[in-house]
Amino acid sequence: MKPATDPSPPPSRPHRSRLVLHLAVVLVVKIILLTLLWHVFIKPYKVKVDEDAMGDRIAAGRPSITSSIPTSPGDSK
Repeated sequence: MKPATDPSPPPSRPHRSRLVLHLAVVLVVKIILLTLLWHVFIKPYKVKVDEDAMGDRIAAGRPSITSSIPTSPGDSK
């Protein structure tokens, strides 16, 4: 009596290397497209940030903890 054999052959080396090549090409194309999009839409719009002005703006925009808590039940701000 013969042992049962699997009718599907194991994955061959050329099939696997084609898959790896295909994935590599797709990744390279994606990287090129993302770089192109970055150069077109992001890079030209450089924004200069003044650290002192930004620090003042952030500090001024933050409410103090005590000013938002009412002191008595009828008191509200």
